[in-house]
Amino acid sequence: MLRFDCKRQLFPPKILQSTQIPLPLNVIINYRMKSNNRFFLGLLLLLSHFSAFAQQYVVKGGSHEPMLAINEISYKLKVYVLDGTENASISYTSSSTNHQWKRYKTKYLEAENVNSQQQGTTSVITDLEDGYGYFVDEGTFSTTYIWIIDYNKHPFIINDLLVSENSDPCTGIFLKGDQPIDNLSYHTPDGSIKTIKRKFEISYNTLEWNDSSHSFQNILKTKKIEGNPYSQLIDSIYTDTDITLSGDQFASYFGKTQSATINNYITSQLLLRTDTTALIDESDNMSAKSDGLSAPATIRFTAYANEPTATLYVWKIYREEDSPDNPIVRFTEPETEYTFNEYGKFVAEVEVSGNNNCYVTSDPISLDISESFLDVPNAFSPGTTPGVNDEFKVVYKSLVRFSCWIFNRWGQELYHWTNPALGWDGKKGGKYVAPGVYFYVIEAEGSDGKKYKKKGDINILRPKNEDTSSSGKENSSL
Repeated sequence: MLRFDCKRQLFPPKILQSTQIPLPLNVIINYRMKSNNRFFLGLLLLLSHFSAFAQQYVVKGGSHEPMLAINEISYKLKVYVLDGTENASISYTSSSTNHQWKRYKTKYLEAENVNSQQQGTTSVITDLEDGYGYFVDEGTFSTTYIWIIDYNKHPFIINDLLVSENSDPCTGIFLKGDQPIDNLSYHTPDGSIKTIKRKFEISYNTLEWNDSSHSFQNILKTKKIEGNPYSQLIDSIYTDTDITLSGDQFASYFGKTQSATINNYITSQLLLRTDTTALIDESDNMSAKSDGLSAPATIRFTAYANEPTATLYVWKIYREEDSPDNPIVRFTEPETEYTFNEYGKFVAEVEVSGNNNCYVTSDPISLDISESFLDVPNAFSPGTTPGVNDEFKVVYKSLVRFSCWIFNRWGQELYHWTNPALGWDGKKGGKYVAPGVYFYVIEAEGSDGKKYKKKGDINILRPKNEDTSSSGKENSSL
């Protein structure tokens, strides 16, 4: 029982205390009316709240507990899915003792009366039918609507699962069952048609790439889908596998899940990963003035695909300004090596093909081979500060051919080498040569076709009092 205290003060205490002159009668009346309006508005809202609170629908019956599938708060509509309507009922309780039940097929304005059994403030209706909205009309804005769906009239049934003929095996497949699937629809009170999405689960084995092991690993993939399972693409099947479809959520709720399996599906989808490894060492005398790799640059290209689905590998290397149809080289192995000797920008890609004329092409791999560069120092100090300027080395990049000779002042050859990453340690016959002036001759060719012919002198710097020879004496005869 609700109790309200209607004793209220018309004016705040501070106003009464500070007012010395009596207020006009019209002011008092206006204030009283405004205050009363606020009071009765609050009272109305409170009563409406408790009235709504007191209203209650309870749905029972069927072979299992009914499932509340949708609660449309904006429409005050609840959609229940029942496992059959046998012994099904809806009870309604409110403060009223006279309930008029109604039901609608499309919208509540076209509703028809329904007989009920009234027991005090609770009434019950039976003989529920699939595809109707039920409600009690008490002439209030708080009316709630109950829509009934009999799942037994719209079950998900599957005995045989197949691959649809509309599938493209290269990109994925569509499933096909042996029974149609009804839409689970309902009407909102204003007549709008909406559909409850069924939920299913599809499971199959597939492959995924593992970076740590650098290989593919077999995993079980479970895919949850909503809506018609036969209208959705099932992809990422990279190994031969069983494919199982199970559902829907209502069948699972009522303890009668349906499932079917495609046994040993032979996949045609291709999974491809690529890897590149530069088989060159960055030497300490390589120039950093230009970006890109220094020629000759040997690159190992490796393709990983899901075999035995993948049967043929084709590597193509071409210049950036050209196309894959005009490659400078073509390989037909998963792994290959190629040495770039020419300046320019290159692209490498691999195409992998398999059964059903399916193929996949890797993302382009861009490679930049630098222009050539050559610079020659004019002095070094072997044997004095190990690791610091103790070798005669050129500064270079992208030299595809190189030869350097060292001579003394009498034209005798002291040293010769062909790798620009190496140099001369200032020795002849295992002994350091004497300080002084020596001469070099360099012939080289760059990746850009540029030819180099350089001659010049080298100054060997070393304190005269320092004994750095292996025998304790400098090789002064040179």
